[in-house]
Amino acid sequence: MRIVVRLAAAAAAIALGVGAWTPYDAAAAEPVDLGGQPVDGSTNPASPTVVEAGLWTSSLGPQSQPQHFTYDRQIKDSTVHVGVIGTPVTGGSDGIQIDAQVPTPDDTAPTECDSDYFTTDSTVPQALVGAEVIVGGEDPTDPCRGAGTVTIRVTRYDSSSTGELPYALKIVEEAPVTEPGEPLPEDVELTYDAPAPTDAASTPEGAVSFDDAPVVAPHDGPVTIATEITEGTELLWKVPLTWGEQLVVRGDLAGGVTYEEDPELADVAVYLRIVQPTRDVSALTESDHYSYNVFGEKTARFFAATYPLRYTNRYGDLLPALPGDHWVAVSVEPPAERAPMAVSVELTFALEEVDVAPPTYQDAVLAQGGGDGPDGYSADTPYLVGDGEFAAVASGNPFTPETEDDSWWGPRRYAGLGLGVVSLASCAAGAVWLARTRRVSRSAANR
Repeated sequence: MRIVVRLAAAAAAIALGVGAWTPYDAAAAEPVDLGGQPVDGSTNPASPTVVEAGLWTSSLGPQSQPQHFTYDRQIKDSTVHVGVIGTPVTGGSDGIQIDAQVPTPDDTAPTECDSDYFTTDSTVPQALVGAEVIVGGEDPTDPCRGAGTVTIRVTRYDSSSTGELPYALKIVEEAPVTEPGEPLPEDVELTYDAPAPTDAASTPEGAVSFDDAPVVAPHDGPVTIATEITEGTELLWKVPLTWGEQLVVRGDLAGGVTYEEDPELADVAVYLRIVQPTRDVSALTESDHYSYNVFGEKTARFFAATYPLRYTNRYGDLLPALPGDHWVAVSVEPPAERAPMAVSVELTFALEEVDVAPPTYQDAVLAQGGGDGPDGYSADTPYLVGDGEFAAVASGNPFTPETEDDSWWGPRRYAGLGLGVVSLASCAAGAVWLARTRRVSRSAANR
């Protein structure tokens, strides 16, 4: 049985006088819309761009010049969460890195607070890349907790791309707690029950936009969605999480696919990832599971999960760290030298609940420089997610485009402007894909 749907794309190549289908590249697909408010990142570390809490959109050029920002703390002893997420629009390797530092008292050298990076997988070069830094910790004498200004640097990591890398910068300032809640177990491990698929629905369909991603709420039991995803693209769904909840997502691929009967679909890979409220990207699984799998003779399954949400996860470098929407991102490998197809994927979303004590936040806070804290704060809305905007969860994006130019700005713009430049690089990228041999290295994953 055929489980692919061919897209009408060959006609376009004929109309352009192209004798054969050119190697597919990420720019030919619709990139994920990150949302956010446009901002120009400064390339001068002596004159960084000043930003507030919120979601900001910019782009890194192919020269890998770092961009520099500063954020002024609004709440004394707060924790500042800074995440960055990029959407590659060209083939080849790419990645993104974020660093945070603060001034050191009585020293000219800054204090390095945190650093993180994320790189593309060569199989799905169009997939989102995201990382996060946390500024502020348990120690009240830590300069990263007490400093009034946080300096942020965003740069590309291990990139061979010749095009722009659109990215979004997410800043959330979290009020101090009176009690952090449930401590971490001494020997914490990622464990979960693999959810069994239920009767599959065909909706909601995934979106190519963070703002438009449909909500899936498996709070009353697992939810299974049968969907189609075009090769070379990535679709998003979102699941709200609160304290004590653990998200587990299972993907299933139908079997019966052989090189003899279905050479185009055989060995095509599908990847699962989870994006945190701060836009950090992860692909966590138990040790005997994979976060990807391929179409083959046997049915195949793959997983992505989070740890149960505890405030203290941050002290063990565990995800997630904050409540709010968590996006499930599903990517399909692009073809090397033909038109992309839509492939069938079954997704099962499940929540496991752990009885943990949630954190409690201060009833009132002080401003960073002393005096009363910001207006609008309460212990029930401890997250500063925009200019003067507090929320009960960390995933809020208070910015709404006011003009057509604002809404048009972003990865779609760069995909269009860079298409001519990218076409040259795609030939080389296609050759790399053609040269790859995946059958042996992935055979163990096809379970």
